[in-house]
Amino acid sequence: MIEKIKYRLLHFITSRQTRVGGIAVLTAATIAMVTLLGSSVKTVTVSDGEKTYTVHVINANVAKVIANLPLKSDRYQIMQTSVKTNATSVKIAYSYPVYVTNGKNTTVLEFTGGTVCDALQAAGFTPDEHDLAEPSLDTVIEETVYIDYTDIDYVTGSYTEDIPYSTKTVYSDQLAEGSSNLSEGCNGRQKVNYTEKLVNGVTVETTVDSVTVLQKAVNAVKTIGTKKAVKTTAAKAASATTKTKADNSSAQDKAAMTSDEINCISTLNPSSPIELDKNGVPLHYSSKMTARATAYTYTGHNCATGVAPQPGYIAVNPRVIPYGTKMYIKTADNRYIYGYAVAADTGGFIRKHPTGVDLFMATRSACTSFGVRNVEIYILE
Repeated sequence: MIEKIKYRLLHFITSRQTRVGGIAVLTAATIAMVTLLGSSVKTVTVSDGEKTYTVHVINANVAKVIANLPLKSDRYQIMQTSVKTNATSVKIAYSYPVYVTNGKNTTVLEFTGGTVCDALQAAGFTPDEHDLAEPSLDTVIEETVYIDYTDIDYVTGSYTEDIPYSTKTVYSDQLAEGSSNLSEGCNGRQKVNYTEKLVNGVTVETTVDSVTVLQKAVNAVKTIGTKKAVKTTAAKAASATTKTKADNSSAQDKAAMTSDEINCISTLNPSSPIELDKNGVPLHYSSKMTARATAYTYTGHNCATGVAPQPGYIAVNPRVIPYGTKMYIKTADNRYIYGYAVAADTGGFIRKHPTGVDLFMATRSACTSFGVRNVEIYILE
């Protein structure tokens, strides 16, 4: 019985139908395997502008594929990637470091090519025709480069300010000698339009473009009497008796006024009031000179000696009037009394007028009003 079963099983295995069925199953399995593998293979094409690399991979990890390519540099940026079914195309560009220095700050960026202007824009700047760049903005960058960039901007604006009134001193023979009266003055008002120059965000220069007077200043007038009183016979006798004493009296007895009693343009104060005679001339001075005088106002810079400018600090030729010289300045007709002044600044005017002076004024309008005049300079020390 057992022998019969073995015989029939062997006959089934070796039969033609069984062999054909096994081959069919094996073939189907093979086709399925090939189909599965074919659907998993990806094609990655990488172009660097010079060469194109094609890679077939199971897992299309672009970064890993590029990292294994024999590129000429490991500094690159992926510029474009496109995927179609099982094909991935990648475009790369080689990069290099570009250093952009702006003031005290330096920015480093990976640059793939272009001009200096393109690099500055990539660094976050917006260059224009006012800015300075080294190399120039249109220079083509093809390798590592160091760019020095200065951002220059011009900002306009306006403000209003007072026009300070001045006090004119006049002398009248209609008032008794020793008496005086003062008419009140009133400040004016003006609008100033200006332009600021900013270098890397910091104001370095301010230029006044125009000045519009909104209200004129009304000057005060101090009138000093010079009319001598008519002396009686008794008064003449008393005067004769005291003449010798009067001739020997102190300078203070002869002083008609002091600098404190006069409204001067200068805002500086001497260590003690300057005694003046009835003509407004200092009683004590070492020398006197007549000079051509102009006027200037704020420039945004300190004086040549380092002090902040203010009315009273004047510009001189230090070879003629040394820095630190103290003086008293007025016009001969007393129309402008600049007052106590100190030599603290200089300027280009000395090339054409080496013996002239430039008087600092608080406003541009005050400078315009003063213009160019001859002044009397009394050297006090």
